[in-house]
Amino acid sequence: MGLNPDVDQLRAALHVYRAARDEFLAALDCSGSNRDPFSEFAERVALAALGGTLAASRTQKGWDLMDPEGRRVQVRYLANPIGPWVNGHLIDFRGDTCDRYALVIFEGLDAKSMLVFDQSQMASICALLSKRHPNQEHTLQLGQANYRAIMNDPQRFAGLGVHVLNLAP
Repeated sequence: MGLNPDVDQLRAALHVYRAARDEFLAALDCSGSNRDPFSEFAERVALAALGGTLAASRTQKGWDLMDPEGRRVQVRYLANPIGPWVNGHLIDFRGDTCDRYALVIFEGLDAKSMLVFDQSQMASICALLSKRHPNQEHTLQLGQANYRAIMNDPQRFAGLGVHVLNLAP
């Protein structure tokens, strides 16, 4: 007895995705990874931009790469559609597990930019963004308006240690 046609269609779509995913991961030099491909991409972009070495364990908690100055860098990504965002991101330095935080931004499945934050400047960054959430010494609740403010005036934020890498063509 055959599978339901809807299930067959879903399985066919999964086959197409798997082949494209395998090709993408091979291009990132991490074939065989079962991790989220956007996570793998974000880590490779951060490594290429910041230098250093990836953590020995690909699933360790706290940081993903060590930069050339010996600072631990947590790497994450934020994906949203084009237009109004449906997701925000908590940049979190609590627990003293990392020194820098690199966030790769995707809009409409396109990598747009990478923002790198320094732990020592979080309170000043939050103040410049007029944030009102708690724990501003250690966290930043980043939304679309905050992202746009940083992208519209990267020089202003560079003085607070925010590094902006434009990934859009």
